[in-house]
Formats: sequence, C-alpha cells, structure tokens
Amino acid sequence: MTYDEPLVGTLAILMSLLAMAIAAGPWHVPYQLRTFAAICDRYGKPVARSIWLAIALAAFGSGLAILSGVRPGYADQQVPAKPTGK
Repeated sequence: MTYDEPLVGTLAILMSLLAMAIAAGPWHVPYQLRTFAAICDRYGKPVARSIWLAIALAAFGSGLAILSGVRPGYADQQVPAKPTGK
C-alpha cells in the first residue's frame, strides 16, 4: 500500500457518507444543483434521492476497494522505482 491510498480511500468513504446524508436528510440545497434540479423537475425528488444513494454506494465501494488494496490484474504490485536519468 502506498502512502496515498489511505488518504484517498478515507476521503472516498467520507464523501459517500456525505452523499448518504444528502439522500436521507431533509436538505433542499443539494437538489438545487443544475443536474439534480433537472432530474427533480423531470422525474421527481425520489429519483434524485436514488441517484444520491447510488453515488454514495459507488463511493463507499470504491473507498473499500482502495483501502483493501484491490488492484486490476495488469497492475504492478510494487511501486516502480524512480528513473535514474541515464
């Protein structure tokens, strides 16, 4: 695990908690963002809440994957050394 993975994973989980709070909370300000306002106008607030929930689940899953060290099959397990400048 490199030095930045705990930071990025923790931030992803914190952002997922924020999105979950927006989806479950009584706030109206996040739904005034242009994209969410258009979704609310066209499909209604329950769909916009569902999208906030989907964002929260995706961010939480990403944070857990980063913190657990999941890597794609083609990724190198070790951080490459800095070039020597030959």
